[in-house]
Amino acid sequence: MFFRNLSVLAAFAAGALALNRTGPYHIHITGKTDKSIDGYGASYHAGAAIEALVYLAGAPNGTSQEYYYDYSGYNPETGAVFQPGSIVWQLPLVGENGTTYVPEALTFNSGVNYASNVQPAMFYPGDSGGAYVSFHDDGADANHTVYLTGSDDSKNTATRPEQGADYVNVTNWHLCWQYVGGGYWYETVSWVYSQPPSNPSCRAVNLALELI
Repeated sequence: MFFRNLSVLAAFAAGALALNRTGPYHIHITGKTDKSIDGYGASYHAGAAIEALVYLAGAPNGTSQEYYYDYSGYNPETGAVFQPGSIVWQLPLVGENGTTYVPEALTFNSGVNYASNVQPAMFYPGDSGGAYVSFHDDGADANHTVYLTGSDDSKNTATRPEQGADYVNVTNWHLCWQYVGGGYWYETVSWVYSQPPSNPSCRAVNLALELI
Protein backbone atom coordinates (compact mmCIF):
# COMPACT_ATOMS: atom_id res chain seq x y z
CA MET A 1 0.00 0.00 0.00
CA PHE A 2 1.47 3.32 -1.07
CA PHE A 3 0.62 6.54 0.75
CA ARG A 4 1.02 9.72 -1.28
CA ASN A 5 -1.48 11.82 0.68
CA LEU A 6 -0.16 13.35 3.88
CA SER A 7 -3.66 13.52 5.33
CA VAL A 8 -3.87 9.72 5.21
CA LEU A 9 -0.61 9.42 7.11
CA ALA A 10 -1.77 12.02 9.60
CA ALA A 11 -4.86 9.93 10.26
CA PHE A 12 -2.66 6.95 11.07
CA ALA A 13 -0.65 9.11 13.48
CA ALA A 14 -3.73 10.56 15.17
CA GLY A 15 -5.36 7.17 15.56
CA ALA A 16 -2.34 5.30 16.90
CA LEU A 17 -2.92 4.16 20.49
CA ALA A 18 0.22 2.58 21.94
CA LEU A 19 -1.41 1.11 25.07
CA ASN A 20 0.85 -1.95 25.15
CA ARG A 21 4.20 -0.60 24.04
CA THR A 22 7.70 -0.79 25.50
CA GLY A 23 10.93 0.81 24.36
CA PRO A 24 12.65 2.41 22.67
CA TYR A 25 15.09 -0.31 21.70
CA HIS A 26 18.03 -0.68 19.39
CA ILE A 27 18.11 -3.83 17.24
CA HIS A 28 21.56 -5.34 17.74
CA ILE A 29 22.67 -7.54 14.84
CA THR A 30 25.51 -10.04 15.21
CA GLY A 31 26.73 -12.82 12.93
CA LYS A 32 25.99 -16.43 13.83
CA THR A 33 29.26 -17.58 12.29
CA ASP A 34 30.70 -14.41 10.73
CA LYS A 35 31.96 -12.56 13.80
CA SER A 36 32.79 -9.47 11.73
CA ILE A 37 29.04 -8.71 11.70
CA ASP A 38 28.38 -6.48 14.69
CA GLY A 39 26.02 -3.56 14.11
CA TYR A 40 22.46 -2.35 14.36
CA GLY A 41 19.25 -2.20 12.37
CA ALA A 42 18.17 1.06 10.72
CA SER A 43 15.04 2.13 8.84
CA TYR A 44 15.95 3.20 5.29
CA HIS A 45 13.61 4.77 2.75
CA ALA A 46 12.25 2.22 0.26
CA GLY A 47 9.24 4.03 -1.20
CA ALA A 48 6.36 6.31 -0.21
CA ALA A 49 6.07 5.83 3.57
CA ILE A 50 7.87 2.49 3.20
CA GLU A 51 11.07 1.56 5.00
CA ALA A 52 13.40 -1.42 4.88
CA LEU A 53 15.24 -2.73 7.93
CA VAL A 54 18.88 -2.53 6.86
CA TYR A 55 22.17 -3.34 8.56
CA LEU A 56 24.61 -0.63 9.64
CA ALA A 57 27.97 -1.54 11.16
CA GLY A 58 29.03 0.13 14.39
CA ALA A 59 27.16 1.91 17.15
CA PRO A 60 23.59 3.18 16.59
CA ASN A 61 22.97 6.88 16.00
CA GLY A 62 19.61 8.63 15.65
CA THR A 63 15.90 7.92 15.60
CA SER A 64 16.10 5.84 12.42
CA GLN A 65 17.56 3.15 14.70
CA GLU A 66 15.03 3.36 17.53
CA TYR A 67 12.22 0.80 17.73
CA TYR A 68 9.35 -0.19 19.99
CA TYR A 69 7.77 -3.49 20.95
CA ASP A 70 3.98 -3.74 20.89
CA TYR A 71 3.03 -6.67 23.09
CA SER A 72 -0.24 -8.58 23.35
CA GLY A 73 -0.87 -7.90 27.06
CA TYR A 74 0.77 -7.90 30.47
CA ASN A 75 0.48 -9.25 34.01
CA PRO A 76 -1.03 -6.43 36.10
CA GLU A 77 0.61 -7.77 39.28
CA THR A 78 4.16 -8.16 38.01
CA GLY A 79 4.16 -5.98 34.90
CA ALA A 80 5.56 -8.90 32.89
CA VAL A 81 4.89 -8.55 29.17
CA PHE A 82 2.89 -11.21 27.35
CA GLN A 83 4.46 -12.23 24.05
CA PRO A 84 4.42 -12.45 21.05
CA GLY A 85 4.15 -8.92 19.73
CA SER A 86 5.40 -6.76 16.89
CA ILE A 87 8.41 -4.52 16.32
CA VAL A 88 7.36 -0.97 15.42
CA TRP A 89 9.22 2.01 13.99
CA GLN A 90 7.87 5.55 14.27
CA LEU A 91 7.88 7.40 10.92
CA PRO A 92 8.26 11.16 11.60
CA LEU A 93 5.69 13.28 9.78
CA VAL A 94 6.44 17.01 9.73
CA GLY A 95 3.43 19.29 9.28
CA GLU A 96 2.20 22.78 10.06
CA ASN A 97 1.53 21.84 13.68
CA GLY A 98 4.88 20.21 14.28
CA THR A 99 6.03 16.61 14.07
CA THR A 100 3.76 13.63 14.57
CA TYR A 101 4.76 9.99 14.34
CA VAL A 102 3.17 7.25 12.26
CA PRO A 103 3.63 3.71 13.66
CA GLU A 104 4.92 1.15 11.18
CA ALA A 105 5.00 -2.54 12.11
CA LEU A 106 7.66 -4.91 10.80
CA THR A 107 6.32 -7.38 8.26
CA PHE A 108 7.49 -9.96 5.71
CA ASN A 109 4.21 -10.22 3.82
CA SER A 110 4.48 -7.39 1.31
CA GLY A 111 5.78 -7.78 -2.24
CA VAL A 112 6.41 -11.52 -1.92
CA ASN A 113 8.96 -12.90 -4.39
CA TYR A 114 7.60 -16.34 -5.23
CA ALA A 115 10.91 -17.37 -6.80
CA SER A 116 12.78 -16.89 -3.51
CA ASN A 117 12.68 -18.25 0.03
CA VAL A 118 14.11 -14.94 1.29
CA GLN A 119 11.77 -12.13 2.37
CA PRO A 120 13.04 -8.72 3.52
CA ALA A 121 11.91 -7.13 6.77
CA MET A 122 9.86 -4.04 5.85
CA PHE A 123 7.86 -1.34 7.61
CA TYR A 124 4.51 -0.07 6.29
CA PRO A 125 2.11 2.45 7.92
CA GLY A 126 -0.07 1.00 10.65
CA ASP A 127 0.69 -0.74 13.93
CA SER A 128 -1.38 -3.84 13.13
CA GLY A 129 -0.76 -6.69 10.73
CA GLY A 130 2.92 -6.99 11.55
CA ALA A 131 4.90 -10.19 12.04
CA TYR A 132 4.45 -11.70 15.51
CA VAL A 133 7.86 -12.01 17.15
CA SER A 134 9.11 -12.82 20.64
CA PHE A 135 12.34 -12.22 22.49
CA HIS A 136 14.07 -13.83 25.48
CA ASP A 137 13.71 -11.38 28.36
CA ASP A 138 13.86 -13.40 31.56
CA GLY A 139 15.68 -16.22 33.30
CA ALA A 140 18.83 -17.82 31.93
CA ASP A 141 17.86 -16.81 28.38
CA ALA A 142 17.59 -13.07 29.10
CA ASN A 143 19.73 -12.17 26.07
CA HIS A 144 16.78 -10.49 24.28
CA THR A 145 17.32 -12.62 21.17
CA VAL A 146 14.41 -12.13 18.75
CA TYR A 147 12.71 -15.26 17.42
CA LEU A 148 9.54 -16.52 15.72
CA THR A 149 7.52 -19.57 16.73
CA GLY A 150 6.25 -22.04 14.17
CA SER A 151 5.07 -25.60 13.66
CA ASP A 152 7.74 -28.13 12.64
CA ASP A 153 6.17 -30.36 9.97
CA SER A 154 9.38 -32.24 9.09
CA LYS A 155 8.16 -35.44 10.79
CA ASN A 156 4.50 -35.35 9.69
CA THR A 157 2.83 -38.58 8.57
CA ALA A 158 -0.77 -39.59 7.87
CA THR A 159 -1.19 -40.15 11.63
CA ARG A 160 -2.64 -37.03 13.21
CA PRO A 161 -0.32 -35.69 15.96
CA GLU A 162 -1.33 -33.75 19.06
CA GLN A 163 -1.85 -30.14 18.01
CA GLY A 164 0.82 -27.79 19.32
CA ALA A 165 3.27 -30.53 20.27
CA ASP A 166 5.56 -29.61 17.37
CA TYR A 167 5.97 -25.88 18.07
CA VAL A 168 9.56 -24.68 17.80
CA ASN A 169 11.34 -21.34 18.13
CA VAL A 170 13.33 -20.34 15.07
CA THR A 171 15.84 -17.57 14.35
CA ASN A 172 16.21 -17.68 10.57
CA TRP A 173 17.43 -14.08 10.36
CA HIS A 174 19.87 -13.22 7.59
CA LEU A 175 21.49 -10.18 6.00
CA CYS A 176 20.90 -10.28 2.25
CA TRP A 177 21.58 -7.90 -0.64
CA GLN A 178 18.38 -7.44 -2.66
CA TYR A 179 15.97 -4.99 -4.26
CA VAL A 180 13.19 -3.89 -1.93
CA GLY A 181 10.17 -1.58 -2.07
CA GLY A 182 10.35 0.77 -5.02
CA GLY A 183 13.59 -0.67 -6.39
CA TYR A 184 16.11 0.16 -3.66
CA TRP A 185 19.24 -1.97 -3.39
CA TYR A 186 20.07 -2.61 0.29
CA GLU A 187 21.65 -5.18 2.55
CA THR A 188 18.47 -5.88 4.46
CA VAL A 189 17.54 -7.92 7.47
CA SER A 190 15.57 -10.82 5.98
CA TRP A 191 13.70 -13.93 7.02
CA VAL A 192 14.68 -17.20 5.32
CA TYR A 193 11.74 -19.60 5.25
CA SER A 194 13.82 -22.70 4.53
CA GLN A 195 17.51 -23.47 4.49
CA PRO A 196 19.67 -22.79 2.62
CA PRO A 197 18.71 -19.30 1.41
CA SER A 198 18.27 -19.04 -2.35
CA ASN A 199 20.11 -15.69 -2.31
CA PRO A 200 23.86 -16.47 -2.16
CA SER A 201 24.69 -13.11 -0.55
CA CYS A 202 22.78 -14.00 2.64
CA ARG A 203 24.66 -14.30 5.93
CA ALA A 204 23.05 -15.79 9.05
CA VAL A 205 22.63 -13.39 11.98
CA ASN A 206 20.98 -13.03 15.37
CA LEU A 207 18.81 -10.07 16.35
CA ALA A 208 18.49 -8.80 19.91
CA LEU A 209 16.47 -5.93 21.38
CA GLU A 210 18.58 -3.59 23.52
CA LEU A 211 16.62 -1.20 25.72
CA ILE A 212 17.86 2.38 25.27
